[in-house]
Amino acid sequence: MTVKVRRKIEVMGTEFEATVYLPEDILLTKDRREQADKLDNILQVEVEKINKEYDSLGAETKKKEIDKWRWLGKKLNDILISIPSIEQTDIDNHYIWPAIGQYLRKELSRGLDDKKRSGTKNDHYRKCWALHATPGTDWITSWVGWDAFTDRGEQLVYSQRLMPLLGKKFSNLKRKLQPDDFKEIAKLTVKYVPSQAKAPVDIDSMPETKLGEVAEAVYHDFLKRQEI
Repeated sequence: MTVKVRRKIEVMGTEFEATVYLPEDILLTKDRREQADKLDNILQVEVEKINKEYDSLGAETKKKEIDKWRWLGKKLNDILISIPSIEQTDIDNHYIWPAIGQYLRKELSRGLDDKKRSGTKNDHYRKCWALHATPGTDWITSWVGWDAFTDRGEQLVYSQRLMPLLGKKFSNLKRKLQPDDFKEIAKLTVKYVPSQAKAPVDIDSMPETKLGEVAEAVYHDFLKRQEI
């Protein structure tokens, strides 16, 4: 489907707001425009509900980034589920995130970071959605830590198979994981599942026993490094 997004563009030093319809490389027919406008109206209404709900969110949840963004991820997932006109391609191509994000209040945006990553695989709102929608992320207690995993590669968080296994292993740790710990775990995981390498390992094709071995190896490597 086509989605409607308002973007700020600069022309000769002056900033303007422009409306674009994504994807831009497909002919924008009257029918596609009307569908996009209709979806845009629905999104405005649904996002405004989220903006209002934020006012009643507990102070502790607002203060703790990981809880705040996990909460937002659930709300984004509710939108994706409840609006039939949102197609899987809108999600896969990342067009839906700026279409939603443009209406979220400033407390639920990432400022300049949003502009740089908006509509890409690293879109902040996609990361929030994945934090909620991906099984086994409860053990991730730091947004910086979650960011480290999402930036390391698609497979680490979107395969829906590896995160629960890692969580099960690291739940045995006798201390609370810190942001730098998650960065280290993400780095070690890529050692065994090089999802961004020239010849990436396909997690979805790996048997459960092999994935379990990966989680075990990451856990033991992490423990060894703590002893150094």
